[in-house]
Amino acid sequence: VVLDEAHLYAEPWSDEEPLSRMFLSTILPVLRDTGTPVVVETATMSTRLVDDIARSISARVLAVCENCGPCNRGWVCIHDRSFEEENTFEWITRVLEGPESAIEVAIENARSGRKVLYAVNTVESALRVYSVFREELGDDEVVLVHGRLSQRDREEAVKGIERAKVVVATQVIEAGVDVDAEVLVAEAAAPSSLAQRAGRLCRSKDVREKCRQDPPIVAVYSPSSPHPYGDLAEMALVAVDRLLSGPGRVEWRLLDDRGSYRSFRHLVEALESRGLGAGHRGVRALAYRRLLGSVVASALGDPKAAHLLLEHFCSLVRGTALVSLAVPVSDGYDFIEAPLDWLKRGRARWRRLLDCSHGRCKAIGLAYSREGLVVVSDTWVEEAAIENMLDSCKGYVRTYYRLLERLSHGDRDARLYSLALVLRENAYTPGIGLIAS
Repeated sequence: VVLDEAHLYAEPWSDEEPLSRMFLSTILPVLRDTGTPVVVETATMSTRLVDDIARSISARVLAVCENCGPCNRGWVCIHDRSFEEENTFEWITRVLEGPESAIEVAIENARSGRKVLYAVNTVESALRVYSVFREELGDDEVVLVHGRLSQRDREEAVKGIERAKVVVATQVIEAGVDVDAEVLVAEAAAPSSLAQRAGRLCRSKDVREKCRQDPPIVAVYSPSSPHPYGDLAEMALVAVDRLLSGPGRVEWRLLDDRGSYRSFRHLVEALESRGLGAGHRGVRALAYRRLLGSVVASALGDPKAAHLLLEHFCSLVRGTALVSLAVPVSDGYDFIEAPLDWLKRGRARWRRLLDCSHGRCKAIGLAYSREGLVVVSDTWVEEAAIENMLDSCKGYVRTYYRLLERLSHGDRDARLYSLALVLRENAYTPGIGLIAS
């Protein structure tokens, strides 16, 4: 089992007790005890958290650096000189006064021919700055990437990244999306998130060469709206500013310090030092651990434990269910997933988004064929059933399977595997995403 980008599971920036961290601390010992080989990978995790994970699976730590942690005292540190040479840049780090200055820096660099990644903490912030860049630079020069885009729109956005001068994105850009920019302008966030965003810079051979000739820029500013990082974002901004006010500069790629450059890992160590088991006490944590352990133990047997876990926690990892939504388009439907807790927020947001009329809402049954995803049945569901479905984890699981069984009666080939709730016509704006208000 390979767990890549493991910091996303650990969420060391969270003051609360995220389900993903409980998942990590629970599943690792289970995998160890079943003799399953495990590899955990990350570039942005504190020494304490790395050591906790290593102990939980009786593993050794391999670090790609010369002296970035307890080397020769438990860690095996590998000095990869070729990687270091390829990824050494004269990073320029700036702390900006606010969004206005940030937008100016982005536009100035974009107009000079440099690709800019503008990373923010919320979809709402992304939509605001995207509108400004479209007006200043033109529609063809800006790409928007966030988690409330449909499948087709996200694919189109990723394709458009190469040609765009500015890529506006939320946290979805931090893993699995290759931007290859030369300038990062970002709302302050957890140090690990800032490092992941900076990791989108200077990636390909050609752009690395550009970055050696014209140093990459990381410009950070204070977020102007509520975001998932709480006080940690401001603390990170202060820590970066304090480092820059002295003789130091920030090394955003390598784990080793070099000359006057201090590796980003010092920011991570200072502000994200929670261990793997931090806060995992109480009835909720105990119930989750026991249920997840039972699920793994009976993966090919009794499904009752899995059913109970989903009813009480919605998911193995997320702490909420992802609800499949169908976006009406000219040739059928496009699809998007939205978190259950987001849909029921703000006086039941789903009521403004779903295609409901006369006390009923539209749902479709989906299956795979040789042609791909197809709609095999549709129906109108009582609004009361949808309300119950989107009220809680238990309501979601129970209502979902009842509706799936109901829709499957129209599928003679027994291909039905999923269902989606249909959005009303104006709930989704192509290229912009699911509208919250």
